[in-house]
Amino acid sequence: MNISRRNFLKVSGKAGGGLIISFGLPTYGNLDVINLNGEEVEFNKFISIDSTGEITIMLTKHEMGQGTGTSIPTIIADELDADWAKIKIKQVDYNPKYTWHEMGTTGGSGSISRAWDSIRTAGATTKELLKQAAANKWDVDPIVLEVKNSYITNLVTDEKFEFGELAEVASKLPIPDEVVLKKPGVYSYIGKPIKNRITKSVISGSAKYGIDMDVPGMVYASIEKCPIYQGKLKTYDDTEAKKIDGVLDIFPIVFSDKIKNELNPVLGYVNEGVVVVATSTWIAFKARKSLKVEWEGGENGVRSIASLNNDMGAVKDSPDIMTMDVGNIDEGFENGSNEILEMEYDNPYQAHALMEPLNATADFRGDSCEIWVGTQDSEQTIGEVAKALEILPEKVIVHVLNSGGSFGRRYHADTSIEAAFISKNINKPVKITWTREDEVRNDHFQPYLKNYLRAAITPEKSVTGIENNAVCTVEYVTWSEKWEHYYAFPNIRCYRSMVSTLLHEGAWRSVGEHSAALSKECFVDELAHKLSKDPLDYRMELLSHEVDWGDPKDMPDWVIDFMLPRKKIIRQRQIDILDYIKTNGLWPQETPNGKGKGFAIANFGNTICAEIAEVTMDEELGFKVDKVTAIVHCGMVINPHFGKGQIEGSIIWALSAVKYGGMEVENGVVQRSNFHNNKVLRMDELPEIEVIFIKSDERPSGLGEPGTPPLAPAVLNAIFNASGKRIRKIPVTKYDLNETKNRVASVQE
Repeated sequence: MNISRRNFLKVSGKAGGGLIISFGLPTYGNLDVINLNGEEVEFNKFISIDSTGEITIMLTKHEMGQGTGTSIPTIIADELDADWAKIKIKQVDYNPKYTWHEMGTTGGSGSISRAWDSIRTAGATTKELLKQAAANKWDVDPIVLEVKNSYITNLVTDEKFEFGELAEVASKLPIPDEVVLKKPGVYSYIGKPIKNRITKSVISGSAKYGIDMDVPGMVYASIEKCPIYQGKLKTYDDTEAKKIDGVLDIFPIVFSDKIKNELNPVLGYVNEGVVVVATSTWIAFKARKSLKVEWEGGENGVRSIASLNNDMGAVKDSPDIMTMDVGNIDEGFENGSNEILEMEYDNPYQAHALMEPLNATADFRGDSCEIWVGTQDSEQTIGEVAKALEILPEKVIVHVLNSGGSFGRRYHADTSIEAAFISKNINKPVKITWTREDEVRNDHFQPYLKNYLRAAITPEKSVTGIENNAVCTVEYVTWSEKWEHYYAFPNIRCYRSMVSTLLHEGAWRSVGEHSAALSKECFVDELAHKLSKDPLDYRMELLSHEVDWGDPKDMPDWVIDFMLPRKKIIRQRQIDILDYIKTNGLWPQETPNGKGKGFAIANFGNTICAEIAEVTMDEELGFKVDKVTAIVHCGMVINPHFGKGQIEGSIIWALSAVKYGGMEVENGVVQRSNFHNNKVLRMDELPEIEVIFIKSDERPSGLGEPGTPPLAPAVLNAIFNASGKRIRKIPVTKYDLNETKNRVASVQE
């Protein structure tokens, strides 16, 4: 990578001695070299090396179980040619010196892909500085030097310097104009199954999670929250609660209309409620049970899932906007000789069901606030807390801690806002902890989506046009309403209609792609069956030529420069996966009676994941998933150990939604409360999972979420293959299978 001198920002002395050299990298921000009084040299925003040779790599992303805390340092260490045993990893707090690509949101399966250029360049630049320092000491050309395992060796004399011996000298050298990044064939760590660096600290208890936080003088709080989205606190009686030993204070949490209007309605939404402050979390929980609270439910107080379904059905025939229009679908649907196939698919609200309950610790002092929290976006948290406290954002410090699962939920700032609000009211540091019931009933749910699909099929058994009307809840738009895809039907039209949400919504693992994939991949499977074609062969036929996305003359530059090339990458990766499946014999359709195979393929970002689900119909359980085979094209796999784990976790996550997902709501109140009725998959329910990665040297494109979208449609298609019963919704219950059987029998009679 070329680093032009024109990108230099400054060269200046550091107070107390040393040198700071800053330069900019296009798009990806600045790198610094700081000599910390000769004891430790911070070569850039990601790397520091002390005189003993210990290398500290700054982790700018949130570690929530996905392995980022190992994978990102792996990439830096590889470009640096460092000894992995000498690597120390330090979680850094939010700092504006890092760009959004480098720190920003930990989500969207983009932690590595967004920072790929920055972190590799940081490692390679540091290596070149150390190498030049050694060359100067030996008075030789750097070409005769070899860098390996934190040592620089003179290949002529066999002399060696360890990185720590060169750090101070290297810090005083000019930034090299150009660094050469490694080619895939010479990686030392990338592509290897390196173990998770945080495992030992997690097992020993030394790893800091939000729920572990302890600040001197800290008290504890819990909030009795309004159970209805956008409901209000009407009255409360705390007489009995105040009698409980250890209760320190009780007061309402209600923000002014001014602050509510400033807070982001999705990221900064906080339920109204009653705060209990106590000497322990358990006393606060106990006191909450003695509160007598009355709520105003508002419009949502009389709504239910049944009424929401009625609302969605009422707008399907009068869509709000057209989101896609290719060709002319009207001719196909108006032709009386064509058969019209119509289907409805239902993908309901989904909860997150985190292992570590939501929590945050705050210490408000005068005009500033310090927060300790496991968050996927510290910058957003700072902004929302500042609005809630009516202070400047630079007066808010967020310390990022590990978290026990996030899946999109910890992207939101509500727990940090609550803790900050309470700390300001009591003038003490406080830790707030949600109960499991709080978390389930007041989750930020995956939005509800229904797809109403039609296809026009000619007498010659070809699809001449498809139409999709996506009806979704309005609060959190996930792009699922676009239903953009890569199957080249001759004529395509898509609509979007929106209704007011019943529950607060947010990002759920794989966001909108999960919702869109269910209808798309089930519908294509139904079309293949209707046309008497193999499901894989039919998909390959549809991918054999590109969708006509329109005339580039009518497109903005960002679509031409980014979206169209991305669509070509995704389509080609889909083709590569289908070729792999066919070539390696992974798709024999024949199955014994009562067993079936189903296929689905979807993208999340540029990563493509196809899944083959194998099911057995079961009289007692309805169905059982025996095996899921995932074939994944994500470009380069940084760590196969983590990559496999992420796909396995996504499949288990999605299968929980297939079997137990959705959410019952009556009078605006979520009816589930804990794992007894908001179930997740148990160990004895897990299928065999096989993960296959398509070999590639392309830029990595993320693995945290792509395994989720294809799972549900693959299972539904497998159920059809096994039983002849089409289920077009999740969760799939034994009742659904029996109802379908009864409907089939009725039609046959």
